[in-house]
Amino acid sequence: MKNKLPVLLLALISLVSLGLNGFFYYQNQEDNRVVEVVDGDTFQLKSGKRVRLMGVDAPEYDRCGGEQAKARLKELILDQRVQLREEVTEAYGRSLALVYVDRRFINEIMMTEGWGRIDYRKNSQRQVLTDSFHQAQEAKLGIHSDLCRQIGQTPDPDCVIKGNIDLNTYEKFYHLPGCSHYNQVVMQLDVGDQYFCTEAEASAAGFTKASACP
Repeated sequence: MKNKLPVLLLALISLVSLGLNGFFYYQNQEDNRVVEVVDGDTFQLKSGKRVRLMGVDAPEYDRCGGEQAKARLKELILDQRVQLREEVTEAYGRSLALVYVDRRFINEIMMTEGWGRIDYRKNSQRQVLTDSFHQAQEAKLGIHSDLCRQIGQTPDPDCVIKGNIDLNTYEKFYHLPGCSHYNQVVMQLDVGDQYFCTEAEASAAGFTKASACP
């Protein structure tokens, strides 16, 4: 009987250890369950951690495509357990990560379907995301479609001033119908381009008259 006690004790310890490991594994998996989708590139986990899709810049919710991007991300990950890879923490505590559900690469799906712009942040999948971005552009999907990308005539004949943001410098200019190349100005509404009815409205929104305007 004395010889059996250590064996039984070891078996009991092993069972307890296995049980604890299983519990902690399950708890970790549950902590990584998505409980809220904030917008088209950000969500919150059950643990309380807020995560953003690395390399993906989806439109703000109040801009063109924002509502659709959020709805699509919700379809993909809400109530799902996600795997976070190459996770880094931003200055304000939010995590950036490559996000997977099973074997589905969520960042790539959002980009391929046209619901984000590439931010070129360094990561192992940057080329994949860049290729997906250009693929969506060529196919005119999501924000690259007529939904958010407009050229030529304005949708409202009373509001014909085009407020355009230079994505290289982020300078804001407005163009009047008499300005050179007015009809060639591409309006990308997902990044903040907008139409104005008066020059005063454009100026109040931080836009200055383009140099090509008389």
